[in-house]
Amino acid sequence: MSAAGLLPFCRKVGAVQIYSSSPFQRTWQVLIDLFAIAAIAVAWFFSRATFDAISNLAVFGRGMEDAGSQFQSTMTDAAEGIGGVPLIGDQASAPFLSAAEAGGILITAGQDQQDSVAQAAAVIGWAILLLPILILIPMWLIPRVRFVVRSTRTRRLQREDGGRELLALRALVLANPSQLRKVSPDPVRAWREGDPAAVDGLARLALKHAGVKAG
Repeated sequence: MSAAGLLPFCRKVGAVQIYSSSPFQRTWQVLIDLFAIAAIAVAWFFSRATFDAISNLAVFGRGMEDAGSQFQSTMTDAAEGIGGVPLIGDQASAPFLSAAEAGGILITAGQDQQDSVAQAAAVIGWAILLLPILILIPMWLIPRVRFVVRSTRTRRLQREDGGRELLALRALVLANPSQLRKVSPDPVRAWREGDPAAVDGLARLALKHAGVKAG
């Protein structure tokens, strides 16, 4: 990215509000974010440990495969050696060839066991990792994204022409009646008449609700 394009990019990033301007709410957001990140890290650790532990069970399959391969090789060599004997070579080598086929069955069984272990390790490992993530998505990620979007839009809105009036209207919709009465005995009428003090008070309510500092 060129220097000319870097400045607008930095301004856009700086315009995004990730945390609330309220110290209490911001503290909770930071703690919850740290908890979520720690939960994902712990899940990844246990996922990896479980994957490695289950994968180690494939040693039995590798042992079967190695034993079958050695047995098959030995029987094949014996059959080839006996097969060279005149007259009786073919008949004498037949049992060794059959035994070599049994070694092939052992090799296949060992390979199947390794494949089953690999699949089980992958499925269980991913399940351990994804389960907490799937729980955190609706409980943490989606609310956090909503807050970032809402607070960023609200922050930009207060700087636009007519933004105060729109924020005041938003407060009339979202704020509690008790909060509205603290601004004006009749907040709707005050907003309609464009009372500067009432509009400013309502706008501040909307900013507070979105976690944005009035500016």
